[in-house]
Order: sequence, then C-alpha cells, then structure tokens
Amino acid sequence: MPARSEQPELPRPLSPQRLGAIRKRLLQWYAEHEQPFPWRHARDPYAALVAAVCAQQTQMSRVLEIYDRWMEAFPTIQALAEASDADAIRTWGRAGYPRRAMYLHRTARIVCAEYDGRLPNDRAMLEALPGIGPFTAAIVLCFGYGIDAAAIDTNITRVLGRVLFGDLQPTIDTPPAYIRWASERLLPAKEAGRWNPALMDFGAAICSPQPKCHSCPLTGLCVAHEQFKAGARAKAVRAQPSFSGSQREIRGLIMSALRSADGAISREQVIADVAKRAGARRSRVMLAERSLIDDGLIRQSGHRLSLGTDRSLT
Repeated sequence: MPARSEQPELPRPLSPQRLGAIRKRLLQWYAEHEQPFPWRHARDPYAALVAAVCAQQTQMSRVLEIYDRWMEAFPTIQALAEASDADAIRTWGRAGYPRRAMYLHRTARIVCAEYDGRLPNDRAMLEALPGIGPFTAAIVLCFGYGIDAAAIDTNITRVLGRVLFGDLQPTIDTPPAYIRWASERLLPAKEAGRWNPALMDFGAAICSPQPKCHSCPLTGLCVAHEQFKAGARAKAVRAQPSFSGSQREIRGLIMSALRSADGAISREQVIADVAKRAGARRSRVMLAERSLIDDGLIRQSGHRLSLGTDRSLT
C-alpha cells in the first residue's frame, strides 16, 4: 500500500464517529443493492483485470455484455496469450476504444512469458503492464487477490468530493490529491472487495451527476447536501465531441470492415467504401487508417489491410 497522502483541510472534520458512520451507511446500502457481477466474488485476478478494462470509459450496463463475450472466447490468461491479436480485436467487437483489447492481449503475452501466467499482486508491477493504470491495478488487487487497495474512478470521485469536500462537481473542482487521500482514509481494513464496489455503485445509482439526495443515506454526513437542498446543480462536465462525422467514426468504420473480413482485404476498397459511408474525403479516411496502424490495431501489407500488427511486444 503506498504511503498515505497528507490530509487536506476539510470543511467538516472527519472524526472517528463520522468516518465510522460513512462506512457503516454505505456498506449497509451496498448490502441491499449489491450487483451480482461475477468478477467481484471469483477471486480470479484475470477476471478482475478483464472487468476493469471493460469498465474503462464504458457504462456498467454494457460492461457485463463485453465481459461475458470476452471470457467465453478467452476463459484464461493463457488462452488469450495463445490467441492472435486479430482474434482479440475481433472479439472486442464494437465495444469502443479497441486499444483496450490490444492492451489485454499484450499483457497476457507478457504475463505468460515473464510471470508464469499469473498476474502480479504488486501495484507497481501491475501498473508497468500495458493499459493498466491505478484504477485497474486496484481492482485486480482487491477482487483478484483480496488485498486492500483503494480504487478511484469517476463515480468514486463524485461521492468523495461531495461528501467530504462539498464540491458539487468533484471531477472538475476537487484536487486529485484530495481524492487520493480520502480514498485511502475511508478504506476499511480487509473490506476493499465490498467498499470499492459500494462506492462505485452508490456513485452510479444515488450520487449521480444530478444526485438523488432524497434517497441518500449520507445526507446528514455530506458537506454538499445543503447546497443541493437549496437548489444548486452540478455544472456539466464538458461533453465529448459528436461521434457522427468525427475521425472516431471513420476509424470505427475501418475497424468494422476489417472485423467482418476473413483475412486481409483490399486497402483501396476499404478506403473507398468508408469514404462513401462516412461522406468524408479520402484524405480523412487515410489519416484514420494511419492512426490505426500507428496504434497497432491494423496492419498494411502491400495493398491489403488486416486486423492486428506484426510489431513485437517491445
């Protein structure tokens, strides 16, 4: 466990009584609203890794679908390591941000080559693997190994920033160092496997962007509650640019064409078809094609394109 961050100044002191009350009420709420996601009780580091990667930039309502499809295709980290990168990308399908599939595949290859097929149970070693940051490492540790590790995602940031610091939109207003301190301070010993999902689920269901304070068991403990009660609203986080007509859409169309193909296909045909479907200039399609090649998601061989890459893991 890393050294605890220095305590920031709190609008309301975090006394032992208040700390205990926050923990107790959130865990009681979770006991009544726990979601039966399979990776939370499997004590399987690989399953925890897959779930955490699936959850990156994805609503939980879609995570289970992606997770089930992936685990059916690659039930073990060894099975994933033995598959091709093209198979990994194809299995990921239209879930978005396909680099996540590549990161999972590269991590599986490294783990099987260097760690005898078992994910490390050390945070620094986990974060050295492709695509694994602090949140994913914490999920692997707490769900995969039963190790106390505080996770921080958007939902958890929102809950901690409001309850302890009184910020209506913590993803914008609360310093990350404050959130790190709070996540470590509130984590109950030997309870990470319940505490992390309690915070995540509570942030999604109750302390949402526009919170449901009437259903919140923390109203008397939350610094932001009086502001919301008085009618204040959280300012919106900057919306993501429109997908339609974007380079992301063009990249997705290229990937879709290659996923549905049986092997390599004509580069010229892909460019022409995608330009027509997207209503875009060929130059924009070629820029998207180059970015996919640079990301290692597709490769060009002569005048043909296919999924995957010939690059080594290094």
